[in-house]
Amino acid sequence: MNRFSKWFWDKSIRFKIISVYLISLTFIGSLGYLYYVYSDIKATNQEIESYRSQVIKDRRQMVINMVNAAIDGISNYYKDYKNGTITEDISKHKAVDFVNSIRYNIGESSGDYNYIWINRKDGLMVLDPPKPELNGKNVLDFKDKNGVYLFRDMIRIANLKGSGFVHYCWPKLNEPKDICFPKTSYVRYFYPWKWVVGSGFYMDDIDKEIKNYISKKRKKLINTVLLSILFGAIASLLSSIMFYFIVYTITEQLKKIGSLSKRLANEDISPKLKLPYSFNDETGYLVKNFNIFIDENYKLDLFKKTIEEDRDLDSVYKRIGWFLKNEFGFKEFSIYEVNNSKNALRQIVSSGSRSFCKQDILVDSSLCRAVRTGKDVDSFKEKNVCLSFTRSSDREHICIPLITGYGVVFVLQILFDKQEKGRDIEIQINRVKRFLREATPVIETKRLLGQLEESTMRDPMTGLYNRRFLDEFATTFSSTVKRRNTNAGILMCDIDFFKQVNDVYGHNAGDEVLKGVVGSIKKMIRESDIAVRFGGEEFVILLQDVDENLVTEIAERIRHDVEISEFTVAGNIIKKTISIGISIFPKDSDNLWKCIKYSDVAMYKAKTTGRNKVVRFEQSMWKDEEY
Repeated sequence: MNRFSKWFWDKSIRFKIISVYLISLTFIGSLGYLYYVYSDIKATNQEIESYRSQVIKDRRQMVINMVNAAIDGISNYYKDYKNGTITEDISKHKAVDFVNSIRYNIGESSGDYNYIWINRKDGLMVLDPPKPELNGKNVLDFKDKNGVYLFRDMIRIANLKGSGFVHYCWPKLNEPKDICFPKTSYVRYFYPWKWVVGSGFYMDDIDKEIKNYISKKRKKLINTVLLSILFGAIASLLSSIMFYFIVYTITEQLKKIGSLSKRLANEDISPKLKLPYSFNDETGYLVKNFNIFIDENYKLDLFKKTIEEDRDLDSVYKRIGWFLKNEFGFKEFSIYEVNNSKNALRQIVSSGSRSFCKQDILVDSSLCRAVRTGKDVDSFKEKNVCLSFTRSSDREHICIPLITGYGVVFVLQILFDKQEKGRDIEIQINRVKRFLREATPVIETKRLLGQLEESTMRDPMTGLYNRRFLDEFATTFSSTVKRRNTNAGILMCDIDFFKQVNDVYGHNAGDEVLKGVVGSIKKMIRESDIAVRFGGEEFVILLQDVDENLVTEIAERIRHDVEISEFTVAGNIIKKTISIGISIFPKDSDNLWKCIKYSDVAMYKAKTTGRNKVVRFEQSMWKDEEY
C-alpha cells in the first residue's frame, strides 16, 4: 500500500487529476444525484409548508382589509350623523346597506362569495347577508356543532382587544345547512354604536388550494429529477471527452503562475507584479485573488504614505472618510473623535444623514458602547446592542473603535439598510479594519503633535483659547457657519472694574477672579461653543448654530452667574459683575471680525450705561466706517 501511495503521488498533477476524476465520476456522481433528489424533495416540502403559511396569512389579511374597509364606511356615515347632516337612524340604515353591499372573493357563480356581518355587543344580530332571518335576533346563545358560543367569542374579543380572530364552524353557501365547516373570522369593534363587524374564510378552501399546489409541485419534481439524470449523463460524457484538454490547460497555466510568483521575493509590491489570466476557472480564481492581494497591499502602502504626509489629524480623518466613500462605497457613516481628558466625543466626518446617535454621547463618551468597551458594536449580530443608537427600527450599524496608546481615540460608525446584511459587508468591514490598522501609528503620532500645537493655542492660566487661536480659526469658523446656513452668536465680555481688584488685592487675587469668571462662562456655554481670552479681562465667546433669543439667554445666564458668584481670596470675599455685548454673524455682517468689533461696541455701550448688563448691537451704535 505504501509503495502504491508513493507511486501515485510521484506522478504529475495531470495524471492525479484524471485518475481522481474517473474514479469519482461513477461513485461520487451517483451519490451526488441521490443527494440532489433528497434535497429537492426536502426543498419542495419546505416550499409547500411556506406556501400554506403564506396562503393563510394572505387570507387573514384579506378579511382584515375588508372588515377595515367596512369600518371606514360605517365611520363615514357616523361622521355624517355627528355633523348633523342626517339622523342617527338614517346613518345606521345607510351603514348597514353599505356593508350589505360588500361582496368579495366571488366564485364561479354569483352565489359563491364572502360577505361581512354585523352584530351588536348585546348579541342582537344587525346584519347577516346570507341569513337575513337572523337579523334582529339575539345570537348570544347560538352554538356551532362543536358547542362553541361563537358570537360570545366574537363579542368578548372585540370588547377586550378591539379586534381579533375567532375560530368555529359554520355552514357554507350553496352547501347543505346541516354540514358545519371550520371557519376563521376577523372581528372589529365599532365603539360608537357598539357594533361587532366581522368576516371570515373557510379552512377547507385553503386545504383544497394546498392540495392542488402539492400535486403540481410533485409532478414538477418528478420531471426535474428525470431531466437532471438525463442531462447529468450527457454532461458526464462530454466532460470525459474534454477533461484531458482542460487538465492540460490548467497545468500549463500553473507553471506560468509559479514562475511569475518568484518575482515577489525580489521586488517591492506594485501593480506591475499582477499576473495575466482572464479565464474564470479555478486557476483564474487563484490569479484573481493573488492580484487582489497585490492591489490591496499596494493601496494600503499608498494610503499610509499619503496620510503620513497630510497636514494634521483632521486631514487624516477626512482622508479616511474619502476612502470609506470612494474605495468602499459606504453611503452613510460618521467618524467621532474621542477627547479622553473631557470624556467627550466630537463628530468630525459625516456622510449621508445626520447623526443617528443620541447627542448625550457628545458630552459623555462612556454612553458610546464602542468607546466604553473598546470593542466592535455590530447590530447585525445583536439587535439593539447600543442604547444610544436612535434609528434601530430602519437602520443597522457597525461601530469600530480605533485604539492607540491613549485608549480609544476615535470611533467609526457605518450605517446600513436592514436588507444589506450579508457576507460582502463582513469582507468590507475587515478591509476597513486593515486600513485603520495602517492608520493607527500615524494617528497616534499626529495626535501627539496636535496636542503639542494645542498647548500653544491656550491661555495657560484660564485654559481658554488665546488670541492666536482666534486669528487662525476665524476663517474656518466663518466658512463653517455660512456653509451650514446658520447663525452664530458673538459675545464680547469684560469684567467690570477689574483693575480695582489688582490695585486693592494684588495680581494674585485678580488671577483668581479671572479663573472664577471663566468658570461661570464654561458652565453656561455648550461643548460646541468656543471661549477665547481676548486680552486682559476681555473674553470673546463664539456660539455656534443659535438663534438670537438663545444668544441673549446664554449671555444673561453668564452675567447672572458672575453677579451671584463670590470669590474668596486670602480671606477676602470679592464679588464682581460683567458687561456683555452681542452681535449675530452673519446677520449683522458677513465679516466675522466686523461682528467681533460690533460686539465690542455693544459691550462698551453696556459699560457706559451702567455696567452689569447685556446689550445687543444696533447699527445706530456704529459710528466708524473702519474697524
